[in-house]
Amino acid sequence: AQGMLDAALAAGADCYVSGEISEPTVHLARETGAAYLSAGHHATERYGVQALGAAVEARFGVSCTFVDIDNPV
Repeated sequence: AQGMLDAALAAGADCYVSGEISEPTVHLARETGAAYLSAGHHATERYGVQALGAAVEARFGVSCTFVDIDNPV
């Protein structure tokens, strides 16, 4: 979603949260004064996967196990 910062700014966003960031995004955020939070894929995506597993278990009775392996990136 980092490539959508310009569209978010055009829509009036003051702050943008994403799981990734690259050099062009850093510069765009600095040049526009926008607050950009790059929280990392591991931190931002693990809760959704756990919720999906719980929903699958509840609906279909399929056992799901979430294995949390830290990603230092």
